[in-house]
Order: sequence, then C-alpha cells, then structure tokens
Amino acid sequence: MQWRIAAIRHAGALAAIVAAAHLCAPPSVWAATPVEESRPAEPLREPPEVATPPPVPVEAAKVAAAGPAQASQLSQLFHQLQRLQQEVNQLRGAVEDQRHRLEQLGREQRERYQNLDRRIAAGDAGGAETTANPSPEPPPALATSTEEGAYRAAYALMDQRDYIAATEAMQRLIDDYPNGRYAPNAFYWLGEMHYRNGDLERARQSLVQVINLYPDHNKTPAALYKAGVVYAALGDVERARSYLERTIRDHADSTAASLAKDSLAELP
Repeated sequence: MQWRIAAIRHAGALAAIVAAAHLCAPPSVWAATPVEESRPAEPLREPPEVATPPPVPVEAAKVAAAGPAQASQLSQLFHQLQRLQQEVNQLRGAVEDQRHRLEQLGREQRERYQNLDRRIAAGDAGGAETTANPSPEPPPALATSTEEGAYRAAYALMDQRDYIAATEAMQRLIDDYPNGRYAPNAFYWLGEMHYRNGDLERARQSLVQVINLYPDHNKTPAALYKAGVVYAALGDVERARSYLERTIRDHADSTAASLAKDSLAELP
C-alpha cells in the first residue's frame, strides 16, 4: 500500500515538472511561425530628368541673396544716385551759362574801356566813368560847399569838354580835400586829362599818386595800365613794361589787364 502511495506522489511530481518546463519554453518551441514568401525584385528605374535652370546674373544673384531688406536699400540708393546725376547735370548747365555771361560782360567792358581811351584822346570825356573797375560816380550837379558837390561840379565840366576848367576844378578838389573820398578819382582824371593835353609828365605824376597812395582803390588797375601807356609815350620802355606787367599780375581779372596785354605786345 505504501509503495503505491509513493508511486502516485512520484508521478504527480513528475507531471508538475513537465508542465513547468512546457510553460517556460520559448514560443518557437510551441509552434513554428510561418514565414511570408519574398516577392521577386522589381527592376530599377532611372530617376526623372530635372531641367537645369538658366544661369543667374551675378548682380541679380547678389540682390536675391541680399534679402528683401537689403534689396530695398539698394533700390533706394540707385534712385538717389539718379537724382544726384540729374542735379549735377543741372549745375553744369548753370555754370556754363554763368561763364558765358561773364565772358560777354568782359567783352563789353573791354569795348567800353577802349572807347573811353579813344574819346579821351579825341577830346570827348562823355561816358568817361566806364572803366575797367568802375566806381559809382555822382551825376553832374551844381557846385556846393561839400566835397561831393565839388567833385560833381568838376566832373560836369569834364563831361562838357571844358578840360581846362575841369583840370583846375579837380586840382582844387585835391587841395581842399587831400584825404577825401574823391581824391583818388580826381588824381586819376587829372592823369587822363593831362595825357589828352599832351602833358605826359604831369599825367605820369597824377597816375602814380593813385597807384602809390591808394593801392586798393578801384581806380588803381586803370591807373596802372594808363601809367604804362604814359611811360611808353615818354620813351621809357622798361618802366612801361613793368607797369603793364604789374597790371596783368595784380589785377588779372580786370579789363585793364586785358588792355595791358595788348599794349605789352606792341612794345619794342
């Protein structure tokens, strides 16, 4: 009886061991997993051709790469450059117009100055105040007790071709107002009238007074030129040349300088 009980116990333990082993075994042991058959490989296909884009210009590429903000700045700079170019062209035109006007005024002044010399030499002082460096002269008027009145009276006599009376009046003006406003004008016209009358030495003295005493006066360029003419008439070619060259050097933009060049070319 006991051996049967032991056999039963031994069989139960063995069954338990077999069951445990079955549970712990991997699933592959339980049943084989079917494997899907592989499909035949498809033939390789060439990738579709992609059209090559045209080359992009360098400047356009730079603008595109710059981004919207920088492209806008470049556009603004371009328009500003166009406006500046237009302004430059306008300024060039204005400068050209001014240059033409200045040349025209220079020709007119030269003609007037040459006409003055001819009229003084011919005994006509009319319009005598149009010089290379004209200064405002008072219109002819009756004599008064003032310096300006005395000058107006003397100038009126010169304008009336009464050169003897005009010479005396100009000299009297200098005596009465040696440091006056019209003294340099009076010296200059004395030099012109003495030259017309053939008194070259007194003409030289009067013109030199303007040059030495009033170097910054607007009559000085005309006095320098006229002194050169007077010295040439006196036969002193070296001093004539010196005064004419000084006129050209110190007053290059004046009509007197232009006339001095002509007179300098005529010297022996």
